[in-house]
Amino acid sequence: MNTAKQAGQNTRDLAQKIARQMAEEPLEILKDAGTQVAGVEAGKLQENYPQNQDSGDTAKITGQEGELADKAKSARRMEALNREIRDIHKQDLFNDLQRKISQGVDIPVADYSELSMEQKQVLKAQMEAYKNQSEKIQNESAFREIPVVRSRPSRRFGAGQKQEAEKQQTRVEKPVPPSG
Repeated sequence: MNTAKQAGQNTRDLAQKIARQMAEEPLEILKDAGTQVAGVEAGKLQENYPQNQDSGDTAKITGQEGELADKAKSARRMEALNREIRDIHKQDLFNDLQRKISQGVDIPVADYSELSMEQKQVLKAQMEAYKNQSEKIQNESAFREIPVVRSRPSRRFGAGQKQEAEKQQTRVEKPVPPSG
């Protein structure tokens, strides 16, 4: 995570540096804007200039065009890197929120404007599913806590008394040995 923050800081610094350079040289961008929009190649651009210019001037112009093209390319790359960093941040936030929801934390999804609508819907559905599941578990545990009513054992005559009476009738007296 720390490396990602450093990369984000480096890219932000580089983007700011490029923006400052472009702000200092606004006319250079305008010179090359027509060729970028029209798609004219560098060789055809040289043909448009009058032939009475020195070869040093043409080399200087092509060097500047190359430099501007490099700056534009690096600006596009920086923007792509910034977008990728934002996407990674969104994904990390989304995963963190999912983890919190699975732990039972109630999260106001509307407060996270950086999330897409699809991600918000997924989080809402996950919260709903977690609430339903926890309610089901609570209902089942409450149902289990209800004591089971069992009938008392029968008190009819003869269940245990009949056997005791039979024992008394068939009891044999044992002879006592003479004390001696």
